[in-house]
Order: sequence, then C-alpha cells, then structure tokens
Amino acid sequence: MATLTEVTDADYPAITVPGIVYLDGYYFVMTPAGRIYNSAINDPTSWNALEFIQCQAETDSGVAIARISNYVVGFSQYTIEFFYDAGNPTGSPLLPMTSAQANIGCACGQSVVNTDGTILFIGQSKHFGRGVYLLNGTNPQKVSTPFIDRILDAADMIDVWAFTVKPGGHSFYVLVLGGSVNRTIVYDLATQEWHEWDMLEAGRSYEITALSHVNGVATATCAGHPFADGDLVTIAGADQEGYNIQTNITYIDVNSFSYVVAVATETPATTSGRLTATGYTRTNFAGAFASEYNGYSIIQTRSGGAVYYFKAGVYQDNDLPIDVRIRTSKFDAQSNKKKFFNSVAVLGDKVQSSALLRYTDDDYVTWSKYRPINLALDRSKVSRLGSGRRRAFELRHNANTEFRAEALEIDLDEGVS
Repeated sequence: MATLTEVTDADYPAITVPGIVYLDGYYFVMTPAGRIYNSAINDPTSWNALEFIQCQAETDSGVAIARISNYVVGFSQYTIEFFYDAGNPTGSPLLPMTSAQANIGCACGQSVVNTDGTILFIGQSKHFGRGVYLLNGTNPQKVSTPFIDRILDAADMIDVWAFTVKPGGHSFYVLVLGGSVNRTIVYDLATQEWHEWDMLEAGRSYEITALSHVNGVATATCAGHPFADGDLVTIAGADQEGYNIQTNITYIDVNSFSYVVAVATETPATTSGRLTATGYTRTNFAGAFASEYNGYSIIQTRSGGAVYYFKAGVYQDNDLPIDVRIRTSKFDAQSNKKKFFNSVAVLGDKVQSSALLRYTDDDYVTWSKYRPINLALDRSKVSRLGSGRRRAFELRHNANTEFRAEALEIDLDEGVS
C-alpha cells in the first residue's frame, strides 16, 4: 500500500510553482523567482539550499516546471528555458540549453499539461497576447485560433484548471476557465479542432394552461415562458402520455410554443394535476481533474468531488441530455453573387434520431427558425432554404443516440448579380 511522506527538510523551498519533475534520480521544483531546486539523488525528502540553477533569460517570474524528453522545462512569464542533466558534481546537476530558449511564456501554471510526450499550455508574449501552445521538443507551436485567443485574452487567469482525457481514441486538452469568463474550451489533438464543453441542468418549471394538437403539431399556452426556438423542454402532467415527452420546441411567442406529438394523441390534453414545461440551463463543465483507470477516462469535479467516467454507448451526461451545437464558418462559394439554397444534407451516421438545422445571413446576429432533419433517412436533408450571399449554419442534436456529423452537403444555384 502506498503511503504519503511529508518533506520536512528546512531547505525545501517555502513556495513553489505548479509542477514537479523527475529526471535521472533527481526531483526538481521551481520557485516564483525562477530558481530550480533539486533533491538529493534518489531521495525526494533531502534538499540543499545551495543546489539550484536560475532561469535567467528574462527578469520575469517563474510560472511552472515540467519535463519533455530528457529536458527540464522552466516556464516563466515571457520565456521558456530548457535544462539538461550535465552531471555536475556540486550544485545543480543541470545546465541550460541556451540554443533552445523560446520567447513565449506561460500565462498560468495551472494550464500546463504533459500528455503523450507533448506539453500544452496557455502561452503569452509581450506583444501578441495569449494563445494555447503545444510544445513538442523545444519549439512551441501555436494551436489556438483567433476565436480561442479572444476568450483567453478576456480571462482573468485567476481560476484556471487543465487536464487531458482520452475517450474513444481521442486525446482532449480540457481547459477550464473560471472567474469572469466561466467557460471550458477543449482541443482535440487527433483532429486539431476546438470545442466548447458545458453541461445542462434542469431549470424552473412553467405552467401550461392549454395544450392541444392539429395533425400532430401540439400548441402549448405557457405565459411568460423563457424558451427559445429549438430549446429542449420536458412536458409533464398530461393525462394523455403522448404529450409527456422531452422535445425541441418551436418558438411562437413569449406565451406559446409548439412541438410534435403522435397524430393519434387525444386532443385537447387534460390533466388531473398540473401541466408543466421544464427547460434546461447551461452551466460550465464541472470537471477539474482527470485520470485513466482500467480503460476508462475518469473525471472528478472540483466542487463536491463527484467522480464520473466516459462510457461507450451512453449519450447522456449524468442522465441529462448532451446539447451538441456545431456552427460552421461563413460560406459564400467564393462569390459575392446571390445564392439560392435548394437543400442542405447532413453527412454522418444513420441513427434513429433527428437533428435541427438553422442558418444566419448576417454574421451570426440573427438566425432562421430551426428545421428538423431525420438522421435515419438515406438522404438526411432539408430543402427550400431561401437565398443569401454569405451564410453560416448551425446543427443541433440532443437525443440519446450516437451522433457523428462529417459534413454538410449544400445544393445551390447561383444568381447573376
């Protein structure tokens, strides 16, 4: 059984930055002043106040320490320095690798994660702001996009957590930004794409005072409801079970919405209690720590310490829906002419569920109504989508089924001007 032993040596530095490195029998830690101290060889409980090496490329503060290959990496605010084991008989065994210094620093030590022989971190420079960098060898490579950089520049870097998980053959760098931003951004190392993770929680219930349907389109009167077009809502309390479903609603106005029910459902709805509509609110992703165990990716929450794991074949988040939204970049077919969008098809898995599609013609300011797409059909598409010069699309899915979308296939005709 493993035991914990406290380091009580008075020469162990009083304050250290995130990270600890093991190399060739030594343990290394770093202080905010940029000093890298080492333990006695093969003894992490024994330290000497004179055995250290100084990061000195700049006068900036130390932020984190890590290891890549056979190098100790010292992250400072605006620089990265690399050290190798030179076997010095006295003082620190390390010497600097002066040719490998990088003029990119680390904005937050808690963002540094070592995975599969690489290091990911929030980098910064004196002139170009923040970004996420991947360190493979001694050369930092920027992997963040301008959109991600804007999120990082707005963050206060006070409440930051990072970890990696590897479900389904993908390695994800998960960056939890608390404070004023309160968002979780995720980098997929396999596809080199960015995502945003959040969670749903059940919100307030609103009373439905009238509910009936015509040809399978149910209209609910629900005064002052907050639901937007396409929102996931759970209807409950009707005597006729056909009305009591979890569904994506179509917004009519602030006092009513509609959704699809089975045509055979009796109308109007009656209730022996109270008819309600319950929506969901989006909250920041709860995970803060992660590990791999017995083939599972395990995540622990920061608040409450709850432990979760990824399981193949489960497409909900702790029994709540996963609300997936995929937004495309703006599409103009390399022409400023008006386009007539005949149809848009979803290329992806054939599953027994539906997705929703909408579009914007004014740079994501306003959107069309969502249109449902049956993903089980041989040709999963919607038709007659109007006209526009430059358009972006949003695909949404929250059913408890597998969902992998590869692309949108657009059929259009181009106008003459």
